[in-house]
Amino acid sequence: MKIKTMILSSVIALGVFACNNSTKKETDSGNEIASNEEEAKATSYALDTTSLVAWKGSMIGVYAHEGTLAVSGSITVKGGSVTGGSFTVDMASMVTTDDDALYEMAPREKLIGHLQSDDFFGSATFPTAEFRVTSAEGNTLTGDLTIKGVTIEESVTDVVLTEGNGSVTATGKMVFDRQKYGIAYENTMNDMVISDDIELTISISGRKSK
Repeated sequence: MKIKTMILSSVIALGVFACNNSTKKETDSGNEIASNEEEAKATSYALDTTSLVAWKGSMIGVYAHEGTLAVSGSITVKGGSVTGGSFTVDMASMVTTDDDALYEMAPREKLIGHLQSDDFFGSATFPTAEFRVTSAEGNTLTGDLTIKGVTIEESVTDVVLTEGNGSVTATGKMVFDRQKYGIAYENTMNDMVISDDIELTISISGRKSK
């Protein structure tokens, strides 16, 4: 009788252990699936006011002017990579950040006024520029850049992304040909001494959208 009781107790104990072990495996599996689903989920971040675009335009073989523009919008991240985004640049926010020595002959305000005139960006008519991401591969984003009502496919290269604690930061570079967007002097001789390439360095940060 005692032997039968011991055998029965052992069977019950084994059954409880197997059940608990199975439950643990199911729980661990469930946690892993939830974790994978969380990693696979795309997250949208709204850009904050520290986000900006640094620009650089050069006089061929002479000097370059540099400055910044404010940018707003949102960026979408999935699996640690940028998968989408829509950005609006405020042309009225344009400022210069280059050396004071470049403004001995004329103030910074005169350059800004000229850049915002119809010779260049026509900011009164076109107060914003936009970039919308259409695809991403590695550290390069491809998308539609719209300036002065003209939309052309361009790329943002060398993208570096940092994500965590509900926030994101990202940087990248773009070079575009101003002539394709009608950013040019009417005076051909004056226009020829300006590089066609405008260099941009994008630095954005944002918080997870609610």
